[in-house]
Amino acid sequence: MIEEKNNIIELLSDYDMNTKRNSKDIHNSMIVIEGENIIGYGSYIPIKIEDDCIGIIDVILIKNEFRNQYIGDGLIKSLLNLADKKGISKVYALSNKKESLFYKKLGFVKRDKLDEALIKETSLNNIFLEADTEVFEAKLPDFFNKACKSNL
Repeated sequence: MIEEKNNIIELLSDYDMNTKRNSKDIHNSMIVIEGENIIGYGSYIPIKIEDDCIGIIDVILIKNEFRNQYIGDGLIKSLLNLADKKGISKVYALSNKKESLFYKKLGFVKRDKLDEALIKETSLNNIFLEADTEVFEAKLPDFFNKACKSNL
């Protein structure tokens, strides 16, 4: 387990991403393995708001040489399945305009903004939500009842 965590930290640092992960993160994350190498990592942050529990995609990362092979699609769907099994009702993804087509193809629904209760609960603010940030939502388990959108 320590070796896998070190491999995840190495992968994240290779792509200039935050490497500070605590032990709770591992319960809300997944890795993609090719042979004996970690080639992808994804995680979400669970947030309890009143009687509801939602999630925000924290990281989705696939090594460059493995991109455009639908591995990211599978990683997102696996994360959503994990979130659904843990009682998460909605998962939000924040994306820049360049990457937003990825979430649209997967079947996420574009929203105008994040829910005000979510912003208040998580202390998210305008620093986190830059001008070109787009918000996407997947309602669980309904997300899995839709046809695949990957061929857009």
